[in-house]
Amino acid sequence: MIRKHAFRYITLGLIGLYVVVPMYATVQFSLEGGYHGKLSFAAYSQGFSQPGLGSSIITSIEVALGAMVLTLALLVPTIIFVNLRLPRWRSILEAVSLLPLGIPPIVIIVGVLGVYNKLPNWIIVSPVILVLLYVVLALPYSYRAIDAGVRSIDLHTLVEAGRSMGAGWGKLFARVLFPNLRSGILAASFLVVALSLGEYAVASLLLPTQPTFPVFLASVETTGVYLSVALSVIALAVTWGLLAAISLFGSGRRRSSATAAAVAGADGPDEPLAEVVAPSLAAQAVE
Repeated sequence: MIRKHAFRYITLGLIGLYVVVPMYATVQFSLEGGYHGKLSFAAYSQGFSQPGLGSSIITSIEVALGAMVLTLALLVPTIIFVNLRLPRWRSILEAVSLLPLGIPPIVIIVGVLGVYNKLPNWIIVSPVILVLLYVVLALPYSYRAIDAGVRSIDLHTLVEAGRSMGAGWGKLFARVLFPNLRSGILAASFLVVALSLGEYAVASLLLPTQPTFPVFLASVETTGVYLSVALSVIALAVTWGLLAAISLFGSGRRRSSATAAAVAGADGPDEPLAEVVAPSLAAQAVE
């Protein structure tokens, strides 16, 4: 047991060093700023004074949040419906979700421009076009994250119990399904946001007049090495802050877990957990 815990701590420590040491070196390098070992925030001051920095960060955050919301709005109901009513279509959806991995991004861009060419200009020449495209690019990752969450629960039992007790679909999802799918939804949100905040090629080709932060960073990297490193640290801080905000927003005590533990403890461990918990969750949904 001691060896097992020691191996675990050593592994986590090595992984932590693998992440922390480069980050520490990056921050220290950005603070040196060419002052011969003396720490200075001059590079950060220069970075914050760059014209277009604030607008590029706002554009990236808007695109990331828009792609996240649209992805969840499309995939969560679709995956739930397919698992409930059309289980034979699951393999087809899995194959379709993998297509963005096999198609080069430039081909996707040309296809998107051809399809969306007849749409209004406020879509073509605005960040909306990036939102639509990032939903497609993140599909292989977001689909599997949500689908894994749906398959980890007894969806049919929960839905049938809630519907039999008179709960509408909206209340059933908010009070019964969402608490059980929270981990999958959060994982999909993280993946979409991370991809949207760090993507450069598509944004530079589709939206050169209103650059996102990666495009802005590439445009100023020739100004100075310390400035580009400082802006990279700012980008990491913005990304981590947004992901932390999403995690805090989606976290919280799971009412379903507490109900499951209470009911399972009362009725004994022999009865299937989903059959025990579902009526209690459904009863809460109609309250």
